[in-house]
Amino acid sequence: MSEQKSNSMIDITDDPNLWERIFMVHSLLVIGSREKNGDYNMAPKHMAMPLGMGPYIGFMGTPRKTTYQNIKREKVFTVSYPQSDQLVFSSITASSRDEEDEKPAILTVPKVDAQKIDGKFIKGSYLQFECTLHEIMGKFGEWEMIVGKIVAAYVHEDAIRKEGIEADDASLISNNPLLAYLHPGRFSIIKKSNTFPLPKDFKI
Repeated sequence: MSEQKSNSMIDITDDPNLWERIFMVHSLLVIGSREKNGDYNMAPKHMAMPLGMGPYIGFMGTPRKTTYQNIKREKVFTVSYPQSDQLVFSSITASSRDEEDEKPAILTVPKVDAQKIDGKFIKGSYLQFECTLHEIMGKFGEWEMIVGKIVAAYVHEDAIRKEGIEADDASLISNNPLLAYLHPGRFSIIKKSNTFPLPKDFKI
């Protein structure tokens, strides 16, 4: 095995802010949950992903956050993937709570009702999931993985992929750009894409 001797590489192993030293691309989504008083909370997340190839999605949460406590209590949550022109709504959902532990700014975000669970989506978001709590797992410092089972899924008619020979994924993404979060603290709108050069006969 060759040794890592390149002078271009900087050792950041012991850096307490490891993930702040580089940029990484993440999906930007908004988690919806029901408050104890019956109101609805929304919070943006980037440490989130599908889990396996089935109807499961997970994101990182911490007990000190209201979203974690809401989901643990109510056992359900929603997921909204904002369209590229909904960045402001995503930002508003990150607003701080006031002295009464409420987020009044959330009221300015247009919403639609979930159908199978008690929850709300960002109106116009291109991908929406209704989830029941599957489990809360792991301990990663103060963070835990909140896993939801998708019981209902909706995609905007302009964003759904066609199957077969007529599929034109490049045009689909170009016409319906994706909103990405570049941690830490930046965003990008993805319009241009290329087919990934997988080896012949590659299978997942």
